[in-house]
Amino acid sequence: MDDIQAMSKESLLDTLSVLDKAERIYETALAKKNAINRQWQQQTNDAADSQYRKRVLEITGIFTLPSIGSLLGAENLFVLLVGFIFVWWINWLVYKLIDRIFKIKPWYHNRYLKKHATASPEVINQLRTIQGDITYNQNGLQKLAATVNYPDRYLYNYDPARLFDIVSVGRADSFKEALNVLETDKYHDQMKKTSDLTYQSARQAEMEARAAKGWAMAATFYAASANRR
Repeated sequence: MDDIQAMSKESLLDTLSVLDKAERIYETALAKKNAINRQWQQQTNDAADSQYRKRVLEITGIFTLPSIGSLLGAENLFVLLVGFIFVWWINWLVYKLIDRIFKIKPWYHNRYLKKHATASPEVINQLRTIQGDITYNQNGLQKLAATVNYPDRYLYNYDPARLFDIVSVGRADSFKEALNVLETDKYHDQMKKTSDLTYQSARQAEMEARAAKGWAMAATFYAASANRR
């Protein structure tokens, strides 16, 4: 195949479309792997939370059991049940306070995750298969790019598609011109992103300042109203 730097506009569009398709196949496999990882991690986190809630119920229940003796003299079963629930609720509040002070939940959560850090055989087999597809697709993409002297730097993040759009709408007639336009677009995108973040930070700071001012005015008003009484 010809060097991409010397291609005509039509040949360049054809080449970029092939590279884009190859990259999308690679990106699809990569996204599938990330989705499986996220799903497995979410399931593990949910299991850790479920186990923690179960342990809390067990611990508070154990501390509540001694109170049954003092509740046996209740007039009926309903009073006994209400008394038991009330004592359990007090124990639960005490435990939550201890949990907040000593950060028991994060400790238990991390301990559970370390103990179950290895995925199930089914998930491991899925990830192994997908990783094989990723490696195969990436090697094919890189070999395809090498045959036309296409730079690896612009091989991912859907750059081939962006270059195709730049050439197809007439913003560039050669690969070199298209790269210059792409770099300019990326620079403008980054500047816009930075500007948006700066604006959001300034806007949030202004809102916080106005809220603090309004809060102080409200506190002064209510204090004055209370003094009049």
